[in-house]
Amino acid sequence: MTAPGGRHPLVAALVSRGMRRGIERRFNAVRLSGDTEALRHRGPLVVCANHPGWWDPAVFAWLQHHFFGHCHGYGPMEAAALRRYPLLEKAGLIPVDPDNPQSLRRFVRVARDVLRQGNVLWITPQGQFTDSRVRPVQLQPGFAHLVRHMPSVRLVPLAIEYPFWNENRPELLLRFGAPVSVDEGEGVRSVTARMEEVLTETMDALAQDTCTRDASRFTTFVQKQAGIGGIYDFGRRVRQWVRRENFQPRHDP
Repeated sequence: MTAPGGRHPLVAALVSRGMRRGIERRFNAVRLSGDTEALRHRGPLVVCANHPGWWDPAVFAWLQHHFFGHCHGYGPMEAAALRRYPLLEKAGLIPVDPDNPQSLRRFVRVARDVLRQGNVLWITPQGQFTDSRVRPVQLQPGFAHLVRHMPSVRLVPLAIEYPFWNENRPELLLRFGAPVSVDEGEGVRSVTARMEEVLTETMDALAQDTCTRDASRFTTFVQKQAGIGGIYDFGRRVRQWVRRENFQPRHDP
């Protein structure tokens, strides 16, 4: 079966690996809260995430690799930006120019092919970087047009936050909401409104867990060796050696 959009498996694997390594180098930990029903689904998915920052595409690559290895991951990218990095189109990014009807039609055609083959489409329908605390959550309706008349597709809300807790690197905190089905003949406004509601609920639930700074409320998948290092940690080592205590570089309780 031909891969939609000209995706090349070797290029996709190399780009994904680079993005995943970036996540694992730059964050103190990757943690997931809440239920994992979405991770057990084996049909086509459109993951609708909030858009808090630059790292979002790398987050999608990390999640695709760790939880959706049975299929391929795709996502839209502004056509002008993708022209500067043409290799990324072979990694599964689909060019789209929101001001060009022909580009929009091509994107819908390729994205539907992606979904018909049982893959995952990762999108950020807020359309621009938006702080995780901004309410109401407002989504652009393009995704709702895309999934009309595709009853096998499930929409999955994904909340993302990048807070600093007790270490010198930020946490990557994630929460999936329950998959949402699209009713046959349901209108674009209805689908968009329902997704805004469930994504808001998912983001609010993640925010509650985030504010506790309690790692036990999460499943932790990546954990870096922590501590500031240098003279500061040297002093802590000496102090704990004098007290005959084992050195603990982490600042977490």
